[in-house]
Amino acid sequence: MKKNDFHKEQERIKPIIILWVKRIYVISFNIYAWFWLIREIFFRKTTEFEPYLLWFFTTVGMYYFVLENQDVFIKTKND
Repeated sequence: MKKNDFHKEQERIKPIIILWVKRIYVISFNIYAWFWLIREIFFRKTTEFEPYLLWFFTTVGMYYFVLENQDVFIKTKND
């Protein structure tokens, strides 16, 4: 009986934890991506073309594949 209760609780909490990990990842990625771009433009003036291209594809991929996923956003519950 206790094992069954633990499994139910785990199944209830697991999606919540995964959702918060996704949110932290998205926020961290965006902060670092924009920090990198600002650093390369204003502080390191010798960056070659390829890192900018990699930054562009990675950031666009993040927006397209991750931010389009609606479960990442925090929404109010309307019951």
